[in-house]
Amino acid sequence: MKRALKIAGLSAITLVLVIAGVLWLGFRASLPRLDGRMALAGLAAPVTVQRDALGVPTLRAGNRNDLARALGYAHAQDRFFQMDLLRRATAGELSELLGPGLLPVDRRLRAHRFRVVARAVIAALDPMHRAMIDAYVDGVNTGLDSLRSRPFEYWLLQTQPRHWSAEDSVLSVHAMFLQLQDPQGRTQLQRGLLRAALPESAWRFMEAGAPEWEAAVDGSPRPEPVLPTAAQFDLRALQGLPSALPDEVLRQLGGLGSNNWAVAGSRTAGGAALVANDMHLGFRVPNIWYRARMIQTSADGIDVTGVTLPGAPLVVAGSNGSLAWGFTNSYGQFELVVRLVPAPRDPDAYLTAAGPQRLQYVEERIAVKGAAPQILRVALTPWGPVMGKDWEGHPYALDWTAHDPAAVNLNLSSLESARSVQEAVQAAPDFGIPGQNLMLGDSAGHIAWTVAGRVPVRSSAAADVPQMSTDASVGFTGWIAPEDQPHILDPPEGLLWSANARVIGGEAAARIGDDGMDRGARAAQIHADLQSAARPFTPAASLKVQLDDRALFLERWRDLLSELISRTSTAGQHRHDDACSVLRQWSGHAAPDDAAYRLVHAFRAQVEARVYFMLIGPARKLAPDFAFEIPGAFEGPLWRLMRQRPLHLLAAQYTDWDALLLESLTAAERLPLACQTLSACTWGRVNAVHVAHPLSKALPALAGLLDMPVAVVPGGWADMPRVQGEDYGASERFSVSPGHEAQGYFHMPGGQSGHPLSPFYRGDFAAWANGTPAPFLPGAAIHSLVLEPAR
Repeated sequence: MKRALKIAGLSAITLVLVIAGVLWLGFRASLPRLDGRMALAGLAAPVTVQRDALGVPTLRAGNRNDLARALGYAHAQDRFFQMDLLRRATAGELSELLGPGLLPVDRRLRAHRFRVVARAVIAALDPMHRAMIDAYVDGVNTGLDSLRSRPFEYWLLQTQPRHWSAEDSVLSVHAMFLQLQDPQGRTQLQRGLLRAALPESAWRFMEAGAPEWEAAVDGSPRPEPVLPTAAQFDLRALQGLPSALPDEVLRQLGGLGSNNWAVAGSRTAGGAALVANDMHLGFRVPNIWYRARMIQTSADGIDVTGVTLPGAPLVVAGSNGSLAWGFTNSYGQFELVVRLVPAPRDPDAYLTAAGPQRLQYVEERIAVKGAAPQILRVALTPWGPVMGKDWEGHPYALDWTAHDPAAVNLNLSSLESARSVQEAVQAAPDFGIPGQNLMLGDSAGHIAWTVAGRVPVRSSAAADVPQMSTDASVGFTGWIAPEDQPHILDPPEGLLWSANARVIGGEAAARIGDDGMDRGARAAQIHADLQSAARPFTPAASLKVQLDDRALFLERWRDLLSELISRTSTAGQHRHDDACSVLRQWSGHAAPDDAAYRLVHAFRAQVEARVYFMLIGPARKLAPDFAFEIPGAFEGPLWRLMRQRPLHLLAAQYTDWDALLLESLTAAERLPLACQTLSACTWGRVNAVHVAHPLSKALPALAGLLDMPVAVVPGGWADMPRVQGEDYGASERFSVSPGHEAQGYFHMPGGQSGHPLSPFYRGDFAAWANGTPAPFLPGAAIHSLVLEPAR
């Protein structure tokens, strides 16, 4: 029996090893071929794909379509599963790959019918861009088929990859609309609900913003918030208002943000302008961006280096030797909520100024892995699909530029060959991308800012809140003329900057709209950093700004907390001795070893949540199930309350404002699971960076293989240049002067390859985490693959 058990045990071990070996060999077989010669149908001439030590490819071809083919080939070799998730998430097709658990997500996203929109976009493309996207698609599918085995993720999911299509590339662009704009119209719904529930003096006060932090490039001011009087709004006199905080406190932006700036040639050493960009997004493995250099060797050729989006055939941000560019999200208004006024006696009808209209329905079939398909009925209106119900239970439609095929195209590719900021500013209004702050600098020293992407014309000046379907004019009425697109060219200061806050005022700001812009503290700190930088300004100076983790925004909150503890203490006894001791160690930075930063950050968040949800009590009572989000601009009204402390704007449950502040401090002192004592509860303990693969949570045994190493790095929430959270932050960092790319630098929180067995899987991560400058241009080639026209 012992001998039999021993043999059985050895057999089981052997079987496990054999299975593991087969899996390992299967995984390795899906690594791409990096050297030699491969056939690629459709090429006009051979294309070289040279990779450096980090796996960054340099593509050389004789024409732009061959570059597109080669880029598609490289994207598929290194990132096909990422591309697959991107198209499926946008189209609402994740359940087909990942099973019924993703059905709620698919139902929400399928209502946008982006695949239908993508087909219309492809049909409307001009011949040049249609040829480019078709070449890219051919390259993707050939690159996928060239792998000796399907990408490893499909082994784990026990399924086969589906080939790429032209409409999938459009879906990749739509994915950025989903990530950067408001696909449910929640910001406008909340604004409308607050205006319906609060007196005008109260909602105007809450929408007033934080003028002390704003740093618009044109210097335009914002009016001072005006507190409502007791006669206008008295919280202590209102009955039956909710007193408890919601289970989850949501904040608009969620701490996210992006930075870019341009420095004129008059401030640099070589006379060329300098552009810096760090786009802050959620983290995942592999990183959202894919680095590449593309060289077209013909007489009218290009030499462009930057980041590409796997799924699309162009460079998103970078430099071409004459022009450098980068983006931040504008948070302008690119969607309108239309509340449908129900018609009597017909649940499928609604009223309009022209008379009753009926909802139109289409059926969307959602394939589900391992289960029967689901049918989703999508209700349509002339403005767009019905996305849900408003606070009164009536359906509402979303008029969103992303639903319009005219809003998406490949015109961004014109930046690859643009030679001046003037040329780029003229082209930007026709870019088929989400509305972005485009920062530009050229080799002649000129700089410019503009909004890139098509900006809609709103039918009403009051369109910052939901419109009624019965209004005389509803929805968007077209696009603003290109000459009316807001822009700034060569400002006298020689500096331009944007950080998701208001850039410009007046009529230009009104054209852009405001759908949740940042309060401006980060932009102000960037501007001050740029002003104080020594001349000549260099890429090293840009990196110093990007890594600036000084907590200037929280300084006044640290002072408020210190004064609170001192004033409310009693002789010989103090309830907050530990907090007082921690505050003495304040470094003034979002430093990993700083416990004071964590405490002040938590204290402010607790105060903000209590005050905000206290002030919107009537709206919470009116719509108890609405998921309110605290807007970033609420800092302005909040700080006025901290200074003036009017009793009529304090809920009756508090005897005075100190009671609210002390309650907030007690909540901030509660230790998270990662901490044992308040003094040891540092920012690094609660804000360590986790960059995870989308499958690692479902496969924890493989997390060590799939995920990036946990990193403890400086940086905080959205009020300093170095924005850093546990799972979000700078998705890339670079600074470059066009024509001087060899002096530029680049960072990315992950490697080029999406394959954990590749030497390029984690390549860029260490430099990103440590803030060590890495070259902007790819290094010396260590691999060379020649793609040849197929016979």
